[in-house]
Amino acid sequence: MKHSKTLSGLILGGVLALSGSAFAAETTEGVLEHLDLTVKTTQEALDAAKAGNKDVCLSAIKAAKQHYKELTGAPSGKPTQDAMKLVKEGQASCEAGDTAKAVEPLTKAVAGFEKVKADAHAK
Repeated sequence: MKHSKTLSGLILGGVLALSGSAFAAETTEGVLEHLDLTVKTTQEALDAAKAGNKDVCLSAIKAAKQHYKELTGAPSGKPTQDAMKLVKEGQASCEAGDTAKAVEPLTKAVAGFEKVKADAHAK
């Protein structure tokens, strides 16, 4: 019985935590925060690719993709989708061990996300 209550508490806590994070991205502030974090983590992936650090590059790309998933509204439009395609191209290069090849698409992705961020913050 004691384990059942503990498990129920953990499940309820997890559900509440997930619903809280989903709610945050539904507000303008939450979306802008995730957009900022998408830019930041994509830049971290670019920096790691430039340094030849495959593992950090892939880890940062994973984080960027998670933040990207939280984008809704105007910041989730075609320019953002195009930037994410470039991130995925960089990811494929890093996975193949060619971090130098990942630099170009990640550079373009950062520029694309930066433009979306500037436009979103201007509104």
